[in-house]
Amino acid sequence: MFDIAPLMSSFLIILREGFEAMLIVMLIFAYIKKFKAKDKAKYIWYGIVTAVLLSIGIAVGFTTIAGLTHEHEELFEGVTMLAAAGMLMYVAYWCHSAGRIFETTFRNALTTGTAMALGVTVCLAILREGFEIVLFYAALFSSDIGINQPAIITGALLGIIALGIVYILMRMTIIALPTKVFFTGSKYFLLGLAIYFAYEGGHELMEVYDFSLESIMEYRLWHEDGPNA
Repeated sequence: MFDIAPLMSSFLIILREGFEAMLIVMLIFAYIKKFKAKDKAKYIWYGIVTAVLLSIGIAVGFTTIAGLTHEHEELFEGVTMLAAAGMLMYVAYWCHSAGRIFETTFRNALTTGTAMALGVTVCLAILREGFEIVLFYAALFSSDIGINQPAIITGALLGIIALGIVYILMRMTIIALPTKVFFTGSKYFLLGLAIYFAYEGGHELMEVYDFSLESIMEYRLWHEDGPNA
């Protein structure tokens, strides 16, 4: 029987987790096109392929290696998101100056070092989302609805197609924007995304190490009252 529950679950996993990474990839490929630097696109593809392979390898490791707990998963996600936040801030800063450079000359604006940094940014963004996707699918296949594998696979394919359609439509719109508007808008978008990643990464680490206000107050009370207890 073809059940709608596993299909929709699989579809939403791909759509929800892949959307943020897709936005970053789309913007960075738009930079490549704006600067007419197709020769630098290979660094972005290196980042994409590396992230996909690492996502699968690390997530499979977390599901198979004994002793790795949910806290380890949160620690990995937290560190990855903070690193991604740092790279996004760098790209946002680069956009700030790249817009002005573009208006005069774009020949040397996108250097190999910058292209490699963009590739690392893509890698970190996809790594975090890809890691979660693999874990979610591992949980989905092991759940009660996981026996309906055709529905899960169909949902995943539909999710990928939906992301592809959104990617094409948004990329066409972004490429058509005036250069100044494009760089200004993407600068603020990436800065906002960096703040969001930093917040989420910090939240993950707080859950691991219990850096809550309540726990800090309890520690202070214990530290003050401990010697007298």
